[in-house]
Amino acid sequence: MFAVFGRSSLEADRFDEITGMAASMVIPMSQAQPGHVATFLSHNPDKTRGASIFVFETKEQAESFGSSMNLPPEAPVHIESFEVFEVFAHG
Repeated sequence: MFAVFGRSSLEADRFDEITGMAASMVIPMSQAQPGHVATFLSHNPDKTRGASIFVFETKEQAESFGSSMNLPPEAPVHIESFEVFEVFAHG
């Protein structure tokens, strides 16, 4: 398995919009991708920083998903980075 780790900045005053985007767009889009295993979205206590983990069966599937993640410039989430890692253990 391979995981795409993402980091983002969040507009905390638009957090309701962020949770709506997660439920209506980000999670369904990731689940629709070939090889999807799991999606995790998280934020820091003041809701200004986000971290995501998208797990896929193969490296190619993870890389394809990572390269396809684009949000409109006016979105309340600003993607800073995506990086693919191999999962070598889980529990």
